[in-house]
Amino acid sequence: MSLALLGCGQQPDPVLELGGPTMGTYYSVKVARAPAGITADQLQPKVAAVLDAVVAEISTYDETSELSRLNRNPSTEWIPVSENLLAVIAEGQRIAKLTGGAFDITIGPLVNLWGFGPEAPHDGVPSEAEIRAAKMRVGWEKLELRASPPAVRKARGDLYIDLSALGEGYGADRVAAWLDAQGITDYMVAVAGAIRAKGLNAKREPWAIAIEQPMPDRRAVHRIIPISNRALSTSGDYRNFFEKDGKHYSHEIDPKTGAPVDRKLGSVTVIGAVGMVVDGWATALMVLGDQAGPALADAQGLAAYFIVRDGDGIRGFGSRSFEDVLAVAGVGDHAAVNRDPRQ
Repeated sequence: MSLALLGCGQQPDPVLELGGPTMGTYYSVKVARAPAGITADQLQPKVAAVLDAVVAEISTYDETSELSRLNRNPSTEWIPVSENLLAVIAEGQRIAKLTGGAFDITIGPLVNLWGFGPEAPHDGVPSEAEIRAAKMRVGWEKLELRASPPAVRKARGDLYIDLSALGEGYGADRVAAWLDAQGITDYMVAVAGAIRAKGLNAKREPWAIAIEQPMPDRRAVHRIIPISNRALSTSGDYRNFFEKDGKHYSHEIDPKTGAPVDRKLGSVTVIGAVGMVVDGWATALMVLGDQAGPALADAQGLAAYFIVRDGDGIRGFGSRSFEDVLAVAGVGDHAAVNRDPRQ
């Protein structure tokens, strides 16, 4: 989870603040130096409408959404979809290919089986037989896309797509695009852990984003990352989970094992240009873990920051591109940039 904070320094300019529930979580928007005549009361319903439109496209919790209708469609022929829905699905498939399936938008049956989806929570830990049966319905290669006219084709009629790992970032992107269209140049949009920031904050500094310590029993800041004209997303195993017989089960599920990841990696933060993209990569790197995740981040040139549980403490380190991003933001290598111990 990442939290938006104001920087320190000069007397702040006026800022508009608004927020509310969306996608089963929350959103918040801060606008610094808003154009004349624009108020928070005017922005609130319009931003909410943008996010409602996103829910209507990609939610698995809304039975009337386009994605829910697609999931219920048993056809294995080409099924027409909107350009917007196809774009989100296509990004999921791109990341799936690059991660060798560690990221998989067809993971919905496993998400539901473990009690982290819209279906009724599972009573306890699923059996091996139940996991095997759900895995038969999972596999990104079972989904084919067509750009024109936009359509998808399922190899199995019961394929179930879950875009939750992209949705918060996609929502932040859509709100950011709408704010841009209104001539708003300095803002921070957060949809849960996915953030889009443009321009400068109320103190005319980069927007300061606090990265939490990945601890389920408390909320504390691990470090602060300044961003401007960037997207940022954090994925972790410390908020959405359950415990059974003393074992921790996270909502981060490995498609290959069919079970929640059980690793030392507590959270991953990714910075880039597009919210949907960094949102997906944060989840993908979490699933890959503290060894394969950093290696792939470096191979793909991703600006990623990893927090690993190390005994009773935690240890954070960034990819090579992460350090470059902070340098561009005005934070030198001497300012709390933790180098990857592999270097």
